[in-house]
Amino acid sequence: MTAVYERGAVVKGPDLLADHDYRPYVCLTDRTHSFRDEEALYAAATTTKRPVAIPLTDDDFASGGLPRESYVNPWTVVTIRNVDMERKEGQLVESTTETIATEAAGYLGVR
Repeated sequence: MTAVYERGAVVKGPDLLADHDYRPYVCLTDRTHSFRDEEALYAAATTTKRPVAIPLTDDDFASGGLPRESYVNPWTVVTIRNVDMERKEGQLVESTTETIATEAAGYLGVR
């Protein structure tokens, strides 16, 4: 059975943005998404520090974590099928997930 990840899950998935086997993503989809059982929206995480990227610290995780210093690029939102995701690395606290989602919405023109 294919896993359906909750909003705020940090999930290891295919690297759609660079020449690596995988990268972590933050699930932004909530329970209202029409195709939640098939796919979800994810913000890409990276180890590249950028001025407007959102850093992930130990305090941002309710459980689990990432092995390296990581940042979320809220302007890099992708749709990935659930079947293509490998495993959950951790779960972010709600306030961090909301910050990422709000920043992502801003890049889409939502104010």
